[in-house]
Amino acid sequence: MHRLVLSLAILAVAAPPALAQVDHRSAMRDLDLMNQQQMQQQRSIALENQFNALDARIQTEQRLRDVDAMRTRPSLTTKPGAPPETPAAGAFASMPDDMLAASNARVREASQNRR
Repeated sequence: MHRLVLSLAILAVAAPPALAQVDHRSAMRDLDLMNQQQMQQQRSIALENQFNALDARIQTEQRLRDVDAMRTRPSLTTKPGAPPETPAAGAFASMPDDMLAASNARVREASQNRR
């Protein structure tokens, strides 16, 4: 009997610690660290969503201002309520009739002369 108790004592000392003995502190630290990382990721996503919403609002407001400016911009070609102005006949380039006829003849001849 004495030998049995002695052999059990030696086996108990040499045996590795039981699996049920988990370090709870390190497990809690790991869980806390994961929780903090997840919260930071959620904050980051929320901030990015707010930034995108503000950016979209600013772009919309700018486009609305542009549309309002186009709507209220006075026309540069005519005065309000006035008929459109016609340019004077002397403002255009003029070409004598004989020069125009000669040019027209050369163009027709060149278009008939296909290679």
